Amino acid sequence: HRAVVLGAEREVLAAGLAAVATEQPSAGVVTGEIAQSGVGRTVFVFPGQGSQWIGMGRELAAVSPVFAARLA
Repeated sequence: HRAVVLGAEREVLAAGLAAVATEQPSAGVVTGEIAQSGVGRTVFVFPGQGSQWIGMGRELAAVSPVFAARLA
């Protein structure tokens, strides 16, 4: 399952998250899912900008055996 909430203001983002949580359609919210046969089509996205994000996935894989196993 996937969901994206688009917005610039806190209230808009909170309303979008509430719509996702209650499975209601809402402007600025895009949802979807892949078919059960979609094995191997998983994407990890680490949003943000700046130096604090560089290597985030690599570091998480180093400290989280569960994440590393799923990534592998």
